[in-house]
Amino acid sequence: MLKFSTEDCPKKMQIVLLSVIVAFGTVLRFWNLGHWSFWIDEVFTVRDAQNLSLNSLQSIPNPIPYLAVKLSIVLAGHSEWGSRLIPCVVGIATIPAVFGLGRTLFNWQVGLLSSTFVACSSWHLFWSQNARYPVFTFLFAVLTVWFFYLSLERDSTLSTIAALVCCLCLILSHTLSVVIVPALAAYAVICLLENSNRKRWINLLIFFIPFAMPVLALAVPEVRGYLFSGWGRNEWQRSPLYIVLTLVQGVSVPITVTAFFGFAVTPFNKSTRFLLCYAGIPLALFLVASQFQNVAGYYLFWTTAAYFIFAAVACEQVWKVIAEKSGSIVGILVPCVLVVTLLSQDYLYFKIENGGRPKWREAFAAIQTEKQPNDKVVLSEPEMGKYYLPELTPIYIGGLLDNREAFEKSWETSGKNRLWFVVDVASFNVFDADENVRSWIRQRGHLVKTFPAFSRAKDRTIHIYLLE
Repeated sequence: MLKFSTEDCPKKMQIVLLSVIVAFGTVLRFWNLGHWSFWIDEVFTVRDAQNLSLNSLQSIPNPIPYLAVKLSIVLAGHSEWGSRLIPCVVGIATIPAVFGLGRTLFNWQVGLLSSTFVACSSWHLFWSQNARYPVFTFLFAVLTVWFFYLSLERDSTLSTIAALVCCLCLILSHTLSVVIVPALAAYAVICLLENSNRKRWINLLIFFIPFAMPVLALAVPEVRGYLFSGWGRNEWQRSPLYIVLTLVQGVSVPITVTAFFGFAVTPFNKSTRFLLCYAGIPLALFLVASQFQNVAGYYLFWTTAAYFIFAAVACEQVWKVIAEKSGSIVGILVPCVLVVTLLSQDYLYFKIENGGRPKWREAFAAIQTEKQPNDKVVLSEPEMGKYYLPELTPIYIGGLLDNREAFEKSWETSGKNRLWFVVDVASFNVFDADENVRSWIRQRGHLVKTFPAFSRAKDRTIHIYLLE
């Protein structure tokens, strides 16, 4: 019979195995790093990072990603590769961090398996190759919960301070990540009910008091308006089902199912309770908030480490049962199937899905070859035009959407200069669901080129039309 303990694998061998996993994850994350075009949110981040100053920094509630992208640009240039360099390195760093969390909560097998799942995850890969904030929230969330768990296990003030610093970095990476605080508070209450000693109380006060003042400040209308004005109403119709499906699709269905199985079969011990608080409470709060605010499933990307760890726990449980009954190595089939599934999604990511992005750069390059000095470009995201084709005047499609007659009259009075229409299907499907605007464009212009892209069950194709 096999024994499942840290003694089965010497620390040196664990380091070697983890190094192989990290090396593989590194290759994946640097592969085609600069090949993919920016998408709209990346352009916003890169533009704001380039213009970042001490004065503007004070008005940004989540400055860490912007500072990181600005430093990345300084070190490696303004290109897609240069802007994504530091986020990519941060994504790589999360792999050993998940190993450490999994090993602390369970054992080295769970740590290695969960870090392997993270290394092979196409969703994690996507955000690691993005000049955006999610990969920063993932790293700081893992470090926060890891140190917080250790602080309660060891009643360690040093671990408490480390957890507090990481939690502040998490919130400064994305404001809505503050929902980790009630999750940790719930677990802290459970621990206090089990063992309420003086040192534990002091450590918890050290951690939670810094969050008390901001909570009280929510009573001030100006503070509430500042925090929530940027999130907007739920015009994209992100329902609770949408949020759940985003998480399931991002983590992958096999990992989600295996994680649920891992939660179901694992004894409801402190490690299980901790992971349940870590992943479950933020999800529940977001499902409620989705009825009022525009919150997306990927805002909870930082909680997905719990899913990978639960999936690893399930694999270990299956391995134990099969080993006890037959002593065979059949138990490794479950993690192998999961890894192969994740790698197949990576294959689609690189070969079929264009890195999960529309081909904005290619679309503007096509216009570049045929543009004339007085041409203008009409699109749903003017910032994309300003970034990739600054020599042409960008026009927001909203004018055509709101009043087609006024738009057409304005075009006629301006001398009927050539208009390029960049129709990105994903956005148009939201505000032009009836395709009235697209029908107008097709009737008056002619199709120049199409750049197909399909990823994560969404059509991200871009069509280029010319009206002359």
